Amino acid sequence: MKILKKLSILYVENNTIILDKYSPILKSNCDTLYISNNGKEAYLIYKEKKPHLIVMDLYASQIDGVTLAKKIREEDNTTYLIALTHYVGRELLLEIVNLHFSSYLIKPVNKSELLNALQKVSKKISKKKITYLMENCFWNSNTKSLFYQDKQIFLTKREQKLFQLLIEKNGMPSSDDEIFFYVWENDFDKTVTNASIRTLIKNLRKKIPIGLIENVYGVGYKINL
Repeated sequence: MKILKKLSILYVENNTIILDKYSPILKSNCDTLYISNNGKEAYLIYKEKKPHLIVMDLYASQIDGVTLAKKIREEDNTTYLIALTHYVGRELLLEIVNLHFSSYLIKPVNKSELLNALQKVSKKISKKKITYLMENCFWNSNTKSLFYQDKQIFLTKREQKLFQLLIEKNGMPSSDDEIFFYVWENDFDKTVTNASIRTLIKNLRKKIPIGLIENVYGVGYKINL
C-alpha cells in the first residue's frame, strides 16, 4: 500500500452518502484524491490531471462508467480502473474484463473490500517494478523506461544506467565513485572524469521535471521520490 501513497486517484460516485463514506478511505491511501459525481466531469478531470487510478460507479450520470472506461482505454492502457456497481450480469462482466478493470466491487461495498481492491492494484504495480515519482513521472525498471505525463522520454544507455542507479538508491545520494562504476563500468578508469558526470547529469536534467534529480553538496546526486 506504500506505492498507493504516491499515486493520484479519481473517485466517481453518484451517491453523496457513499461518496462521503469512502472518500476519506481513498484519501488516506493516496497522494491526491480527485472527486466527481458524474462521468462527464470525471472525463474532464482525467484529461487534465491524468490520475493513476480511477474508482468509478458504473452507473454514473451523464456518462456511465463503461462508456467512460472505453473513452479512457482509447487513449491509454496504463490507468488502473476499479468498478463499483449494484449488479453485474454476464454482459457487464464481459465489458469489465475487456476494459481491463483491476477489480469490480458489488455495492454495498465494505471497507475491507475496498482496501483489498487497492491492495490488488498495489501488487500489480509492484510486479511491473514501476516507481512513481513527482510531476506524473514514473520509471519502469523492467524496460529501463522513463515516462513523463504518459509520454516516454528518450534516454541514452548511460542516462538509463544513471537513472536506474538513483532509483535503486531509493532517495539516498549516489557518490561520484558509485556513478563511475555503475554507469561506465570497465571504462571508468580510461576517459571518465568528474566533468563527465556533471555533463551526464546536465543533459539528463534537460529531459526531466525540474527538481527530480538533486545535487547533495559534498556527497553526490539523489532522486526525489
